[in-house]
Amino acid sequence: MRMKIRTKIIASTVLVVSISLVLSGFFIYDYAKGIVREQSIKDSRTKLAQVSFQLKKIQEQVMKTAEYIVSDEEITASIYKPPSGNIQENYFRKQETQEKLKRFVALNNFILNVLLVRPDGETYSNYSGYEDYFAEYLKQDWFLNMKDSRNGYSVPHPFFFLSGNRQVFSYVLKFRPIGDKESPYSYLVLDIAYSELANVFLQSAHDFEQIELYTGSGAPLFATRNGLPRTDAAFVSETVAAGQSFREDASRIVLTDEAMNQGWKQAALLSKTRLFEKINRIFYFYIVIILCGIFFTLVVMLPIIVNLTKPLSRLTHAMKRVAVGDLGTHVTIRSGDELEILGSGFNRMVHDLKNLIETSIESEKQKRKMQIDLLMAQINPHFVYNTLNTVIYLSHAKRNSQAIEVTQALIGILQDTIKTGEGAVRAPLADEKRIVDKYALIQQTRYPGRFRLEWEADEALLDKLVPRMALQPLVENAIVHGIVPSDREDGRIVVRAYSDDGYLCLEVEDNGQGMSSSAADDQPSLKELEPERTRGIGLSNIRERLQTFFGMSARLEIESAEGAGTIVRLRIPLTEQE
Repeated sequence: MRMKIRTKIIASTVLVVSISLVLSGFFIYDYAKGIVREQSIKDSRTKLAQVSFQLKKIQEQVMKTAEYIVSDEEITASIYKPPSGNIQENYFRKQETQEKLKRFVALNNFILNVLLVRPDGETYSNYSGYEDYFAEYLKQDWFLNMKDSRNGYSVPHPFFFLSGNRQVFSYVLKFRPIGDKESPYSYLVLDIAYSELANVFLQSAHDFEQIELYTGSGAPLFATRNGLPRTDAAFVSETVAAGQSFREDASRIVLTDEAMNQGWKQAALLSKTRLFEKINRIFYFYIVIILCGIFFTLVVMLPIIVNLTKPLSRLTHAMKRVAVGDLGTHVTIRSGDELEILGSGFNRMVHDLKNLIETSIESEKQKRKMQIDLLMAQINPHFVYNTLNTVIYLSHAKRNSQAIEVTQALIGILQDTIKTGEGAVRAPLADEKRIVDKYALIQQTRYPGRFRLEWEADEALLDKLVPRMALQPLVENAIVHGIVPSDREDGRIVVRAYSDDGYLCLEVEDNGQGMSSSAADDQPSLKELEPERTRGIGLSNIRERLQTFFGMSARLEIESAEGAGTIVRLRIPLTEQE
């Protein structure tokens, strides 16, 4: 797109000011962005370290409680002492052990349940009377997956606590009496309130998009929120699986921390959108400053530029009027400088151009009329000669009615060739159909029983204008060069007219001898045809007329194969009918 010189001057001024402000703003923004990023990462690591410290304290407290329980000789002796034959003695011994377990729960408010599992499967808990529940409780996958481990933490699971289910995770320790390497293992299970983890992450959760906690086996233990987008969740999982402490892409950062016991690992997801939210506000404010600077520049420079470029604007408008065909345009410039000389020269140029165009148009009209007359004059004299011989033959054979039909058909065709005005150039499709029917009648008399003519034309297209004598030559070629040389007795010629994607398509198809693809492509132009070799209005004639009437938007297409017949198609733009 071309710009006015006034626009160029304004644009250049604005561009210089804008580039200066934008570049300075970009470097400042990029520098500040880097500082914010580094500081945010440092602060985030500090917050993760604080969370790790609290989690580590919980781990240490749980492990100390477990050590106290398994190192208590009375509890261990009670667990491993064989049951006596006295049921009452066994009951009170179990009750005594369970009372001791209650003290451990009382000392740690986040431990909901202490469960000891004897080698024979009998359970001891600070909650008595739940033996049947604990028997089923220990059949769950979380415990079965932990039985082969020396110690460790399970995944979260439900626990029936005081007439309701609560979410817990368990610390499982496999043990036997100190110094005893022969006795079978027992299990200590400490059920820890899952809410204790939520309390630890409560203060830091709003600083991150997501914080996830994993056990030493890599199983997820806690997440600050559910429903994390799939791409973000995959990014965090890949970072943890790869053992990376830091990972970053265009939209997010993942930090990990492993400062806890038992191989626990934290993974925190930072959104760069939130991270740079404040600095983006400053950037938007700077954009406002840039826009204000540009506006101030325009206010100051615009009046000056307008006065300098007004004569050029007048000359430009005058040239645009000339470009759309207004050759009566005259421009007046009285600036007393080079622009005034340019305006006078422009006026002289427009006057001379007007005279030249008028002369050229008249000459072109004459040239085109002569060209069309020449094209339309190429009627095949052999066709007229053969038709008259046919009439003589029919007269001698006393087939007068057929002779009359052939003569009337020939007269109709010849009358069409001497039309003048618009009718000499274009004709409705219905007229062309009538000419083809007359021509087919003559040829069917010459070649009786050799072919039949069929029409497949949309009635709505019969009033469309097409180049005159466009179909008859195609039918003539189908008969003379397709059906007759093939010696077929069941010749068939189909003429079609239909619309296709903005084009009027005229087709002539025959089942004659056809021709090779190279022969179909090797069609001479009118300039290559010698007068002695003219065969009526042939394909080259039609192609030349299509180019004369419609330019490159119209096409003549040939589809043929030896022994398979030929299709000749004219594609004429329907827009030309309007």
